[in-house]
Amino acid sequence: MTNQDSETADVASRPRSVVWYERLAWTALVTGLATTAANPASFAMLYDLYHGGMFILLTVASGGQLLWIWLIARRRQNWARWISLFVILGGILSILSMIPDIEERFEINPVRTTFYYTTYAISALSVLLLFRGDAREWFSRKRFTSGS
Repeated sequence: MTNQDSETADVASRPRSVVWYERLAWTALVTGLATTAANPASFAMLYDLYHGGMFILLTVASGGQLLWIWLIARRRQNWARWISLFVILGGILSILSMIPDIEERFEINPVRTTFYYTTYAISALSVLLLFRGDAREWFSRKRFTSGS
């Protein structure tokens, strides 16, 4: 069995938690881009300041997220799973600090605010799936037997 064959077998035997992580992480990426699109005034201001740099930044950031999802969901990088957890925990603290002005955020731009919090909720849920029992086994590189 070649290395590529074993990678294909690993992908085919990914646990449901990891499959759902990947789906939700992609969804969070798309809703994150929708958050940016839902705030055209801010986007226009940043575009005026940085011109083409804004598109480069969005491209690099999106590419980085895609790479991160691949490292976790396809390459079983346990360290990336843990870093994702710490990033989500840091985000929870950030969101808690925004609670006093959440009403104002909804008044200013309800669509963007809804996308923002939805993106974060989806991201948090996706990372939590990585710590379910089936995912923990997969990240510890234990082999699955058929039927488990």
